[in-house]
Amino acid sequence: MDMRKNCSFFIAGSGIMLLLASGCKKESCAPGPPLNTNPVKFDQLAVGQVSHYIGLLGENYFENGAGTFTYTDDTLVIEVVSRDAHGYKIAESLRYVGDIDPWMGFERDSVYTYYLNVRNDSLIVSPIGTDYLKSRIMGYPFQSAGLSLLPVSGPKVNLTGWKTDLSYCECFREGYVENYTLFGTTYDRLNVVIDNSPMALDGNGATYVYAPDHGIVRFSTYGWWTQSGYGWDLLGGE
Repeated sequence: MDMRKNCSFFIAGSGIMLLLASGCKKESCAPGPPLNTNPVKFDQLAVGQVSHYIGLLGENYFENGAGTFTYTDDTLVIEVVSRDAHGYKIAESLRYVGDIDPWMGFERDSVYTYYLNVRNDSLIVSPIGTDYLKSRIMGYPFQSAGLSLLPVSGPKVNLTGWKTDLSYCECFREGYVENYTLFGTTYDRLNVVIDNSPMALDGNGATYVYAPDHGIVRFSTYGWWTQSGYGWDLLGGE
């Protein structure tokens, strides 16, 4: 199965097939009815919250403009399963149908667990049973300095395709986006953090689009050598 032209996906456990139009490459292509009725909220973490994400594959990151991306039939599920003295325990799993793109295929059947905590207005991710964080969406910065939950003051940016409208830069940037609509849900204000500094050393860059009351709305990571990558878009919610 060619994952780069498949735009249908199955949400395990939902009992329904959500269909995307063939060749859909725009955020406005809604995949179906809202699934995230009780999503993970960083500012109000609670046991039982679940967020579902649809996978995307992107290309031509270095080019000006939106780049090229397609949705896949892979779904990421993040669930707050318990709370103890160490924080809120997260179970992260991947749901897929048939073949899976190599970008997403590493330990595809593994359920990753880690703790989330909010300290000093930052989201901190702590691995469980190891010194190294394993996650398909939470990056290393969450484990070290944390992800600031304070509003980013500027600049204002736009999300186009699977990227922002900022010019290509192998550097660290911040910004915010207003009134962004994804799969029928409009988010009034979201922080945008772009950490592309590792690309200067042939590493991978990453972009996080998020807000304290919505969690991560979009995540993407991409390599310097191929200028391609993958990511996750939050499915429609409240």
